[in-house]
Amino acid sequence: MSEQEKQEVRETDSQVGADTFFSDTPRTAETPVKQGMSKNVRNLLIAAAALVIVGTALAVVILTGHSDEDNSSIDVSSLANQLLDDEEVNAVQLNPESGDDVREIQISNTEDFTVYQLKPASEDEKAVYTIRGYEDMNLDTGLISTLVNNASELSAIQLVEETPSDLAKYGLSDPLSRVKMSYQDGTDFEFSVGSVSPMDSSQTYCEVNGSVYLVKTSLMANYQKDSIQFVSKTILEKPDDDNYPIVKSVRIQREDLDYDIYLEYDYESAEDDSVGGTAATHVMREPIFSYLNVEHSTDVTNGMFGLTSLELVQIHPTETDLFTAGIDVPFCTVTMDCDDGNVYTLKFGDMYQTADGTDAYYAYLEGVDVLYGVAQTRAVWATMQPGDITSANIFGTMVWNIGTLDVTGGGQELHFVGEGDKDTYVVTKNGEPCDTERFRLLYKFFLYIYGEELYLDAELPDSPPDAEIHLTTQNGREDYTISFYKLEGLNGVVAVNGTPTYKIRSSCIDVIWHNLEIFDNLDEDFTMTWQ
Repeated sequence: MSEQEKQEVRETDSQVGADTFFSDTPRTAETPVKQGMSKNVRNLLIAAAALVIVGTALAVVILTGHSDEDNSSIDVSSLANQLLDDEEVNAVQLNPESGDDVREIQISNTEDFTVYQLKPASEDEKAVYTIRGYEDMNLDTGLISTLVNNASELSAIQLVEETPSDLAKYGLSDPLSRVKMSYQDGTDFEFSVGSVSPMDSSQTYCEVNGSVYLVKTSLMANYQKDSIQFVSKTILEKPDDDNYPIVKSVRIQREDLDYDIYLEYDYESAEDDSVGGTAATHVMREPIFSYLNVEHSTDVTNGMFGLTSLELVQIHPTETDLFTAGIDVPFCTVTMDCDDGNVYTLKFGDMYQTADGTDAYYAYLEGVDVLYGVAQTRAVWATMQPGDITSANIFGTMVWNIGTLDVTGGGQELHFVGEGDKDTYVVTKNGEPCDTERFRLLYKFFLYIYGEELYLDAELPDSPPDAEIHLTTQNGREDYTISFYKLEGLNGVVAVNGTPTYKIRSSCIDVIWHNLEIFDNLDEDFTMTWQ
């Protein structure tokens, strides 16, 4: 059994509790059924016996003078372990067949469903199992594997009663689940799952060929689940690192916004390894152009991969189901376009509360016929605002990538042309040789300029900009104009390609004028702050 399957068994075991204690289960004082002692009592007696052996052996060693090196010394550990292993020795094998040979499993609990082998095992991969009618579903493979393995090579802890006259006291007259396992060699193994033992909740009554046994509760619990519980709650699997695609774009359309939020992969920054992974891989193109905050934007750009729902609301929902959930006219639609050719569309409908009171959205991923419930806290696209993920930086281009930089303001007009790479970059000003380090320091000041708050749905002044910077990169991928306008009071506004984007202090524009004026005065340092 794999580590994942063992973990599944452990988790299931911990979930079985006192609510399965039935009043009609047998008690030792009321029935002649040969149950044997409870597990706790047996372990206590075994432990006591082991202590007696240890004590006796120690006395022998003291009295006879035997040492550890003496081959005739008593193996105290072996004697104790032999007693502790008695329970395993007394186990009753019920099913010798291996899980590797399972062909089909028919389960009847609150519903009837069939698990069958979809793809046989190979040298490199395990067999693939699915549920009939759910072939188009993303199933929880770890949970499905417990159905295949838990009852294969099954052993009982003990025989309780052969051919009992009263199955009701074991919860087996109307069992919680009936299971028929069919194997490749044509053999079948059938069993029924009854009540949890009132003496030990880690043990459950199980009927095989008319006799009642006690088996581990953890092995029986998953046969009591409904088929929907084996469908994965993961809406879109997260690819492994070797197959992770580039998310070229993400478009968010919302009923409460009169604009789209459109994020695009920034190839220019992605190919530049100088930022050391601190820059976001995407930029915002709509409703404004903006660089993104890497910490706040990753869940929006890539969060659809690995998104997990709170619950599965409906498998194969009807049009009526989708209409009732608000999916027909969704509150929020997210379209993710990847460079592997896949386009994913995730729709969020109405809000609702789960049984435990958690706020959630109905959600539906096109192409996957499941209606999900996604926690409001995970449905980031339905709640975020542009300012939640944007960076305050106005400029983001690396200086050595600049092809041209035209700067005007305060009566100054400077035209820079650069070429080369990080190590060989040189620049001219107005067609004449220029101190490249001086240019780098001026651009460093531009990188310091940041927006103090978003300035959306606003109009720009009718007058020309008070300062303007037009930038293109050497490879031609970036071409944008940043315009600065003074407003009344101490405020200013920044526009990117004619669209108002951020508010700033008007003193920043004054510093732009000053730095352009002193550019040729190499003895005077640029002013880097305007606060």
